[in-house]
Amino acid sequence: MGLISSYFRSFLPSAFPRFARRSYVLELITVICFSATLGIVEGGVISNIAKRRFEHAIEAEALNFYVALLFAAPDLANILSFFWSGLSHGRAKIPLINILQLSVIVLISLMAFTPVSGAGLFTMVALVILARVCWSGIITLRPTVWRSNYPAIMRATAVGNFQTMQYIMAGIVGVVVGSVLNVHPEWFWLLVLSVASVGLGAFFATRRQRVRREARMRRAELDFAPIMKPWQGPLVVWRVLHKDRMWARFMLWMFVLGLGNMLLGPILTIVLRDQFELGYLRSILITSSITALVMPLSIPMWARYLDRSHVVQFRARQTWMFVLSASIACLGVLFHRVELLYLTAVLQGISYGGGTLAWNLGHVDFAPPTHTSQYMASHVTLNGIRGLCAPFVAVGLYNGAVVAGLNAFGLGVTTSAAAFVLGVSAVMCAIGATGFGRLLTHMGERATLAKARSA
Repeated sequence: MGLISSYFRSFLPSAFPRFARRSYVLELITVICFSATLGIVEGGVISNIAKRRFEHAIEAEALNFYVALLFAAPDLANILSFFWSGLSHGRAKIPLINILQLSVIVLISLMAFTPVSGAGLFTMVALVILARVCWSGIITLRPTVWRSNYPAIMRATAVGNFQTMQYIMAGIVGVVVGSVLNVHPEWFWLLVLSVASVGLGAFFATRRQRVRREARMRRAELDFAPIMKPWQGPLVVWRVLHKDRMWARFMLWMFVLGLGNMLLGPILTIVLRDQFELGYLRSILITSSITALVMPLSIPMWARYLDRSHVVQFRARQTWMFVLSASIACLGVLFHRVELLYLTAVLQGISYGGGTLAWNLGHVDFAPPTHTSQYMASHVTLNGIRGLCAPFVAVGLYNGAVVAGLNAFGLGVTTSAAAFVLGVSAVMCAIGATGFGRLLTHMGERATLAKARSA
């Protein structure tokens, strides 16, 4: 651990104050190790594994539903984020994060023992969702730690570096998993246990983490409101949205944009097997690894922009990249051009590079210091609700179009059905992007003032 820490200290930003450096090094180690573990349950990886591993175990329409559900599992699990917000209120954050990390490691390890059957698929999906529920707790708690340990002027840069490492590792894991399973699909159990064991490095690094001025922060949380029971968490979401109308409008357009964008992944996973007949590696490259590896290239640019901009201004510009990527995916399916789907993966990487920063830090531009976890919980919970809706919307539209025999332009039912859903995705993303633009116009100078208050 000491050698790894020394290595990362060699490229620490020189502007970081001393109190932030130790936290930064430990966080980088945590991100690298835990991202390797999470890589195998990324939507673009695990959904492609399920599509191929279980294709002879259950009917195609049912398997498509499970594929969509696996792709949406990260967002579906986020519905329970209010549980973690209530549970952590006024309490130490690091021990709870540690427990959640260990839970994720155990749950992913259990995937190695699922049989190739309908029951095995159901069990694997349940384990993925439970692991993602625990991960959503970590997502909910981390911004509070980041806000305490990193000054506002460099917070986006620090988080950008963490996200860079996270997606590099996710991309690498996807390539490794796809390459191995292309040749040895029976080694699935060994791959799962291997990546799960790497997560232990994150567990031990996090145990050494400290939160700056945590005692004062915990007292402020307790003074702000009494500790709520976990099942009262939905009230937090309602109160935050009711009290802050600008945040509620921001969440509305996030919901529209996110729902549209979440239609893309499940449909691509289905057509890459059914229409393009690609194997593990190429499918995972398009749905996961290329996007993950491109993201670090765009994160520094987006981080500098977000450091200077309110999140509404940021989203009003950045979200149009999602519109472009969905449109190109639609064209790629329509004309059976796999190179356009590779381009879609690149554009998704650029889009998500900015999206992941706004996801982790955007609520800070709205939330008072004592409300940070509550705002993040409302964000994550609403994201989970659309994650619950998106699989039914995507697969329902696709299967419905197939059953109806949709055959646009003489391209075949499968192709036309997939292109139809991808077209819906592009339109919904465009509506969301337009909504952010209108919200920015409505807020005007208030966006600049809010950014200054969050510093």
